[in-house]
Amino acid sequence: MKTLSLMTESSVGRMEEEEEDLVSGTFTWRIDNFSTLNKQKHYSDVFVIGGYKWQILIYPKGNNVVDYLSMFLDVADASTLPSGSTRYAKFSLTLVNQLDSKKSITKDVEHEFVANHNGWAWGFKSFVLLSELCDHGKGYLINDLCVVEVKVSVRNGIKILEDQETGELIDFRGLGRVEKTFVPFLEEVCSSYPSLLECHKKRSRTFIQCAFTALGRLLRFLKTTKAKDMTHDACKRLQLLWEELETFKFDLVWLDPHVQSVLVMKTRAGRVDRLREDVEILENEMKRRRDVLAAAEVDLEAAKRDLAKAEEEFKKIDMDTELGYPLT
Repeated sequence: MKTLSLMTESSVGRMEEEEEDLVSGTFTWRIDNFSTLNKQKHYSDVFVIGGYKWQILIYPKGNNVVDYLSMFLDVADASTLPSGSTRYAKFSLTLVNQLDSKKSITKDVEHEFVANHNGWAWGFKSFVLLSELCDHGKGYLINDLCVVEVKVSVRNGIKILEDQETGELIDFRGLGRVEKTFVPFLEEVCSSYPSLLECHKKRSRTFIQCAFTALGRLLRFLKTTKAKDMTHDACKRLQLLWEELETFKFDLVWLDPHVQSVLVMKTRAGRVDRLREDVEILENEMKRRRDVLAAAEVDLEAAKRDLAKAEEEFKKIDMDTELGYPLT
């Protein structure tokens, strides 16, 4: 039985505004060596959509179900959020068919994540039969590679963003409240690039607050982080901040080259970390070998003393006495 709902013009307008303020993004997770996964559950890398941190969670052998792959969307930073926090999201999870994209399996859901209420993950226990997934002819598992995709749309993100920021919130140019420490950075770039203010004028106050909070967070990171502090983890954090900001559709042509040049340091930082680890390993090996050499030198000196003593005793041997009669 279908139910027909009648809506007034104003309520339609509110719904359209809510849809417009949804911030959407897509993340693709390529899972190599799928058949060798031996843990009960596996998480993707953390990704940012709509100012929030997410992860995909899968159970390769099923979560309290038999013969099914279980798949969920999980709130990555749940442990840092205050009790009672909520997060609404529309999302779809897709098992990508690598032979024919039209045969990909997609399941959609809307959910309000609530802290301390049935956990933060939400999705599908019986996403697909393992027999179908593992049938190589089906196209879902090719060369032991499984590809999973999630599309997330969120709104009302400012509540959680304010909870996560510890600084004082103040009004920024009548657009909304942002953390006080962000304001000098925002004022500087908005004076140089007025389009940052113009592009969001028709958005809701909530959306604008989310957008400028994300921009302020990135600018503060770039302004306060020194080159020597750009470790592999710092580069990874910058990548997350940049991905978060991109969801708000700012015109960032002026900022992109700088961010990309800094992100190049991620590779360099990774190489530095690996070389530092190699140096540490070699230094430890040198120390071990020095200890072995020192012990060998002690043994050598003892062996020399034993040899000298044995040679001295050998020289004193009287062959006539030993034989018991004189030689003629």
